[in-house]
Amino acid sequence: MSNPAFATVIAALPLIAIQAATNIIANLPPVTVVASPVTQEESVAKDGADATTISRAQLAQLNAQDLQTALRQVPGVTISRYAPIGSYGGAQGGSVYLRGMGTARPGGEVRMHTDGVPRGSGMWSHPLMDSMPIDFAESVSVQKSPHPSRYSDTFGAVDIETRRRREQGYEGEADLAYGRYNTFLSAGSAGFKEGPVDAYGGMSYKYSDGLRDHNMSILKSAFGRVGADLSDNEHIGFVYQRTDSKVEDPGEEKRPTPRTDRFDLDTDLYTLRFDTERENIKGYSLLYFERGKIDWWQDDLCKTPAGAMDGNAHTEWLNFGFRNFYDWNAWEQLWITGGFDLANEYGETETRNVENGKVPFKANGRLDTISPYLGVRYDFRLNDDWTLTPSIGSRYYIHTKYDNEWSPDAALTLDWQERVQLFVNGSRGVHYPGVYTRAVSSDYARATLTAETMDYVSGGTQIALGETADILVTVFHTDARNRIDKTAKGYLNAGGMRATGVELSGHWRPTDDLAFFAGLTYTNPETSPVSRLPEWMATAGGTWKICDYLTWTLDGQFIDEMCAYSVRSSEDAADLRELDAGFLLNTRLAVPLKSFTPFGGEIYLALENLTNSHYAYYPGYPMDGILWYLGCKFKF
Repeated sequence: MSNPAFATVIAALPLIAIQAATNIIANLPPVTVVASPVTQEESVAKDGADATTISRAQLAQLNAQDLQTALRQVPGVTISRYAPIGSYGGAQGGSVYLRGMGTARPGGEVRMHTDGVPRGSGMWSHPLMDSMPIDFAESVSVQKSPHPSRYSDTFGAVDIETRRRREQGYEGEADLAYGRYNTFLSAGSAGFKEGPVDAYGGMSYKYSDGLRDHNMSILKSAFGRVGADLSDNEHIGFVYQRTDSKVEDPGEEKRPTPRTDRFDLDTDLYTLRFDTERENIKGYSLLYFERGKIDWWQDDLCKTPAGAMDGNAHTEWLNFGFRNFYDWNAWEQLWITGGFDLANEYGETETRNVENGKVPFKANGRLDTISPYLGVRYDFRLNDDWTLTPSIGSRYYIHTKYDNEWSPDAALTLDWQERVQLFVNGSRGVHYPGVYTRAVSSDYARATLTAETMDYVSGGTQIALGETADILVTVFHTDARNRIDKTAKGYLNAGGMRATGVELSGHWRPTDDLAFFAGLTYTNPETSPVSRLPEWMATAGGTWKICDYLTWTLDGQFIDEMCAYSVRSSEDAADLRELDAGFLLNTRLAVPLKSFTPFGGEIYLALENLTNSHYAYYPGYPMDGILWYLGCKFKF
C-alpha cells in the first residue's frame, strides 16, 4: 500500500473530516420519508432499455458489504460467494450474473463499471468484484440487457456511481461493525463543496476469518475525488480509487483443505471525467487508466514428472481508454444520440513453480477496440397527454484482431402523462474474446474465433399509481450465439443460449414511514440447462419507521434450484452441478443517534439468513448458519 496517490488520500482525509466536523450541527440532514427497500427505482429509457437503481440508502438497509450482496435481491440477478466478505477472483469465486449471463470463463460478457469506466483484468477479461468496493458508492445501476448507446462490448452492465458533494457545505460518515466469524468492518468518507470546488475522500478496511478453515479475507480500499464546476451546467472531476485484497479459498466441502490457495489483488484506477447537463444536451466524456496485479497462489498448479508442485499465477495488466455519450436536442422533438469508445487492454501472465522457480507457462497480448455509436429518436406529441417515441441507432465495432461487428438497437415507447408507459425494444449485444483466450488458443482456433453476440427483444409496461406505487412488467427473449466455450480443440465459438421470461417489480409507499418492494422473475431456458439461470426467482422487502427511535427493515429472497459450473471439480464445460432451491430472510433494526445525541447516524443490528436455512451460492461451498452484525454509522 505504498502507492503515492494512496498516501495522498490518507493524508487528506483527516483534514476534510476536521473541517467538516465544525459544521456538524448546521448540516444535519432532515429525514422525513423512509427509503424504499431493495431498490430505489426501475426505469425505462426512451430507447426502451430498462434499468434498476440501488441508492446509498438501500445499500445501508441491505447491509451490503460488497457488490454481490448489494445486487442479490434484484429481480433477474444471481450471485456467487462463499464468505461474509471477499470475492476469490479465480474461477467464479465471487460474481454477478444477469439472467444467466456472466458465467463464462475467461468471459467478461457482462461488464462492471465505476463511474462509466469498464473494469476487469486486461488479461482475463472477466470482472473482479473486489476491485469495485461499494463503500464510496452513491448508487449502483443494473442494465440487464444490451444497451449499445451507453455500454459497449457487453451483454449487460453494472455501474457504480461514486460519491460527489453537489451542494455547498460538508458531509461525511464513518461505519464500524463487528460480526460472526470475527468479521470486522470499517469505512469512513468525507466531502465538501466550497464555491465551484468539490472534494471527497474515503478509506475502508474489512477482515473476516470466514465460514470455514482457510477462508480468511482482507479488503482494503481508498477513494479520492477533486472537481470543479465550470459553469452551472458543466463539471470536471478527477477520481482515484485503489483496492488491495487477499482472499483464501477453503476448497470444496469434504475435500482436503487447501494449503496455499489464495487470491491477492490490487488495482489503481485513475479517471478524468467531464459532465454536461444542459436543457438541450446531456452527457459526459471521460479518460481512464487502470493498473492491476494478481497473485493467484494454488496447490498443485505446476505439473512435473515427479508430481504436482504448488505454484503462483502472476498477472499484470494496463487498461486505458476514452468514452463519451451525448444526447442532443437537435431540433424541436428530434434528439440525436452519439458516443465514441476507444479501449486498449494489455495483459501478461506467467505461472511459476514456487519450489524451483521454473516458469512452465507464460502469455501476453494487447487488444484495441474502437466503437462509435449514432442514434436518433423523435417525440411525436399525439395530444396533450400522449407521446409516441420511435428510436433507432447502432454501434459499430472496429477491432484490431477480429472481424468488425454491428450492434443495432431500436425501440418504440408510448407515454401517457408520464404515468403510463408502453414499450417494445430490440438490441444486439457484442462481446469480443479477451487477451487470454486469444493467447492460449491454437492457430486454428485463433483464426476462427469471432465475437460473441446476443439478440434481445423485450416489451412491457410501467405504471405509476398516484404518488405511492409503481409497477413494471417486462417480457423478454434472449438469444446468445457464438458463446466461447473451452473444447478439446481449445476455445471455440461453440456455445449458445436461448431463453424467454417475464419479470415483474413494484414499489408501494402507503405512508412516509412505510415502504414495500416486490419482484418476481420467471425464465424458461430453451437450451437447458443454463448455468446461474433459475426458473423462478422472487424477492420482497419492507421498511418501517416504527417510531422516531426505531426503523425496521426486512427482506427475503427465494431462488429456485439451478445449475452452476464448477471449475474446481472439472474443466469440462458441460459439467454443471445442481444447487438446491433456497430461501434467504434478512432483517435489520436501526436506532437513530439523533434520539439521544446531537449527531446523525444510527446504531444497528443486522441478521442474514434469519431462518438458519441451508443454502449455497456455489457447488460444494455451503453458507449455513445465521450471520449477524452489530454496528454504528456516524454521519455529519
